[in-house]
Amino acid sequence: MTVSNPVFGSSQLSIEETDPILCNKSVIGNFILNNSINCDFVNGIIINSSNIRVDFNSSSLLGSGYLNPYTGILMSGSSNITLRGDGSVGHFDTGVLINNTKNVNISNMDFTGNKVSIMVINSSEISITNNYLYTNTVGIKFHNVNSSFISTNSFDSNDISGISLFGSYNDIVDNNLISSSLNGIFLDANSNNITINANMFTRNFGVEINLGDGKTTNETLNLIFNNTCTISIPESIC
Repeated sequence: MTVSNPVFGSSQLSIEETDPILCNKSVIGNFILNNSINCDFVNGIIINSSNIRVDFNSSSLLGSGYLNPYTGILMSGSSNITLRGDGSVGHFDTGVLINNTKNVNISNMDFTGNKVSIMVINSSEISITNNYLYTNTVGIKFHNVNSSFISTNSFDSNDISGISLFGSYNDIVDNNLISSSLNGIFLDANSNNITINANMFTRNFGVEINLGDGKTTNETLNLIFNNTCTISIPESIC
């Protein structure tokens, strides 16, 4: 494997395939993946500094299966992070874990075979756009996330949910295609000022938009309109 790292100006750092430097290691600066990485029974890339761009360059970051407790990309206490494809992250318990981080952009990536593909906790200004998330247990899960966007992604065959938001606010979920999930979009009763607009739902085998799973919610705190859905909780949404 060769990794190009432009953090030292025009110089490049090359790492041989036998050196598992990107598995369970912290990285700094911008870098490009020139070959796929297998992180078996170990975490993948760790990002705990700011102003980093990871270009997947049509490469994959793969784990040892979603039943094993490992994460593909971990971000914590940082800001201004970009993950961009074309590339894929698959077969982890959590594909990407974002914690206490601000201003993250994830685009043009594939996520497959993860328990949760993108988990975001206590963070803000997260932009997740133009990704394909398929055959995961959960596509995207937010916990206490604000001022963020989930837009123009495709979700297919994510068993429990495509998108789940818990205790989150001031977020926009729009123009996504969601199919073959038990819950297309789920909001718990503590999420508010969420805009759910112009999402398309097909072939789902449960509830397409679910507010609080029947618990008492204040629908007026959220803006839900222009979605192509047929089954919702409460029924008035679709």
